Amino acid sequence: MVDGDHEVATLLARGEMIRNGALSRRQSIELMKEVVTSWT
Repeated sequence: MVDGDHEVATLLARGEMIRNGALSRRQSIELMKEVVTSWT
């Protein structure tokens, strides 16, 4: 639980940073395929 505008703003900013650094669905799938094929 968060209490206060500052904490909410901080959590929203952190969530946005994570979202901006995340791969797209297509990029994630391609990366997973690359990892799986590198194991064989």
